[in-house]
Amino acid sequence: GGLLPLNASALNAAWKNVTVISPLDNEASRKQLAGYYGGDRPCDMKFWSLAATVQEHVCEGNAFLGIENATARGVDAKAVAAAASAHRVILGVGTDLTLAREGYDSREITLQEGQVDLIKQIADAAKEPIVVIIFTAVPLDISDLLANPKVGAVLYAGQPSVAIVGLGDILFGKKAPAGRMIQTVYPKDYADEISIFDFNLRPGPSTWHRPDCKPVGKDYSHCPKGTNLGRTHRFYVGKPVVPFGFGLSYTSFKYEVVTAPAGPVSLAPVHLLLRNTANPQFISHAAREGLSELVHYAVNITNVGKVDSDDVVLGFLKPPGAGQNGVPLQVLFGFERVHVKAGETVTVWLYPAATDFTQVDRDGKRFVLSGDYGVHFGVRETAAQGMGFVESRFSTVDGEVDHIEFI
Repeated sequence: GGLLPLNASALNAAWKNVTVISPLDNEASRKQLAGYYGGDRPCDMKFWSLAATVQEHVCEGNAFLGIENATARGVDAKAVAAAASAHRVILGVGTDLTLAREGYDSREITLQEGQVDLIKQIADAAKEPIVVIIFTAVPLDISDLLANPKVGAVLYAGQPSVAIVGLGDILFGKKAPAGRMIQTVYPKDYADEISIFDFNLRPGPSTWHRPDCKPVGKDYSHCPKGTNLGRTHRFYVGKPVVPFGFGLSYTSFKYEVVTAPAGPVSLAPVHLLLRNTANPQFISHAAREGLSELVHYAVNITNVGKVDSDDVVLGFLKPPGAGQNGVPLQVLFGFERVHVKAGETVTVWLYPAATDFTQVDRDGKRFVLSGDYGVHFGVRETAAQGMGFVESRFSTVDGEVDHIEFI
């Protein structure tokens, strides 16, 4: 809604208060995350917090945990009162190592109840829409946040550990964001539909019971089987809360395809690659690199806004029969990060690999898939927010021959 970036100069000139509230700022969480993600001896032994990061940019402010830690309940009334009097509120929520880490799977894909209550009370009390920053390695359902009219901006930060200090440049506009979601964020009901023991990527009936069904003793026989809606952007057939690749900027971009296949593309080199590979199920990078690119795409990236910014260009293929018979809905075939000054254009070249024109059957055997391929650059759901998006198509012919004679 245009809340970010915050204007530090205007806030400081008027001595306006910025209140930072984050249960993840507690000392134990900061030190644990630093040791887990970035080493336990940071520069000057400073374990940066969100509050300290913001205070690098503004003169007037105060800080609260809001609740004691990521799993606690009971909102601090002083934090609510401070939010009510502040000009701007920045609220940090998410997960720490008590909720998810290597060897300990997250039990939910939602924010903890205490944090949900904290968000509601702070958002209701604040005079103006608040900024919410999500710190997590778990793809959390943030539907309620996105629907809350008192939440003016959401910044999904992952787990930056001591690198959190860099968020200040994003919050206050010294740098424009250019990140992309590396996960599909599923609605919370997804966790009740499919067992974590069902490893199938493709959608279909599950052989495991629904996770929300409780056993009688150790007996699950009364439980209905789950439904697998697919995993990852390649196969998930539901509506994601936030799709893979989603990301916004402080500027706007326009994409234009300037080089594309002129006619049908023969897949004969792909057949040759599979025949000449000892184990076609696992084709080495060196073998793929030995082939010249079958398809070349050049895309012009124009910054039509007013802010110099990086942009991460994502290229996707939609295979023939996408979403049917085990064929993925889409395949990410390439990406490139470029810096584009306001008003300027940069050209990006992306090339699908030979293996992007193959699929794997139920028996694990790789085969060539010919037909009409769709291509798109960018993520459709971000186009309405000014991000680049363009589509294209090309056709392929199988090109298989029974015998090749070398002279």
